[in-house]
Amino acid sequence: MTDRAPALTPLDEPPDAPTAELRRREHAWHSTHRAEALWPGLDASIIQSAADAIGVAVAAILRGERASLRWDTAGADAERRTRALGVAALVTGVGPLLGTWVEHGTFAVDEPIAPVLARHLAHGRARVSRIRAGVLPVLARMHAEGLAPGVIKGFHTAYEYYPDPGARPTADVDVVIAPPQVARAMDILRDAGFVSASAHVSGGKSEWTPPAADDRLWSHELWHARAPWKLDLHDGLNFAAIMQVVRTHQTAVLADVLHIDGVPLRVCDPNELIAVLATHGSTEIYQHRLLRLVELVLVVRRARSLERLDWDAVDASLASRGTRRFAYPLLVLTERLAPGTVPAQVLARVRADTTRRIRDVTSRFTPTSPILDERFSLSERLLWASGPRATTRRLWRMVSPLEGGPFGARWVVLRHRALRLLSIVARTSRRGSAGRDDDAR
Repeated sequence: MTDRAPALTPLDEPPDAPTAELRRREHAWHSTHRAEALWPGLDASIIQSAADAIGVAVAAILRGERASLRWDTAGADAERRTRALGVAALVTGVGPLLGTWVEHGTFAVDEPIAPVLARHLAHGRARVSRIRAGVLPVLARMHAEGLAPGVIKGFHTAYEYYPDPGARPTADVDVVIAPPQVARAMDILRDAGFVSASAHVSGGKSEWTPPAADDRLWSHELWHARAPWKLDLHDGLNFAAIMQVVRTHQTAVLADVLHIDGVPLRVCDPNELIAVLATHGSTEIYQHRLLRLVELVLVVRRARSLERLDWDAVDASLASRGTRRFAYPLLVLTERLAPGTVPAQVLARVRADTTRRIRDVTSRFTPTSPILDERFSLSERLLWASGPRATTRRLWRMVSPLEGGPFGARWVVLRHRALRLLSIVARTSRRGSAGRDDDAR
């Protein structure tokens, strides 16, 4: 009898390319925001088309239909189109969720798309298991010492609202501790081998990398099981874009309890969660927008099924923190994706607190378009600023990023922004020259 070779898992998969090459592509993307820089051989148009096809299928599934993917992978361009679909599944954030729906028979896809989505799901499951194993012991110790840790956003929703925790990709675990107990929580993290990712605490938030963290890049095609993760320690709802313009303290109300592997964790009740997800998601509207919209639909529907949905409570939560206008974009787009999710009177109420700029920018988006932040839009950069003082502060942060942070990190961001500006000027100049040539002909 011969020994069988051990079965390979996503954790055994090597990086999709040499680390230096993946890093070079990442820097090129930050400097140009051109799809070809991050995904050689693909352009924004094919990724956008794939994302739109995914969006159509997701909307059908949310309507209760057994959907199929309208994306042709036949012909000479089959390999490129298959890869574009995989990248779109990553950028929309729903790759692992699509894989779950395929597994459950809710979503029909043909070869060669099925193995692409299965790989997204396999990595999602391996990744969430790896994060859970790394974070729960330290959360258990915080609980044992009476710190009553809470979790917000993805780590919460993955376990309570998704059909599989691995269907909800996440880059970090957001842990909330009452302000007087933050110092002790930091001591517990250090004792467990976590390392502070920065020398200072910014806005009530500090970032911690797990013991023996490997910060290598592994893929730009999916959420690799071994991709880095971190723990973000908060003393409230410390969303930077909101804290820069809202003076009201962003207190986290964690009234429910979620048990993961026997560890009790404080979490938002459904109505508070809707408010938190809508405000946070709107401030990061290019990051996994479709995933965030599906997430809101899942929370609303489960709250309704449990007879816990109360839109007045959602509004009260937003009003107490002065964040109604921040919720508007994601609530509007959620209703576009799944009509009947957000009542018209709720949208009218939050719309009344918005600015014309917020409404105009929101009108340019769909659940999947634009999928990439390729062009520079000043109105999007100034989206939340209202009045001369707030606008001036926002413009200053654009030219002085990471104020108070390490010089090296600030220099990298400034360099990327300068190179991107030069890239935009060059593209504009080329388009102008092409137009003049056409006129001459």
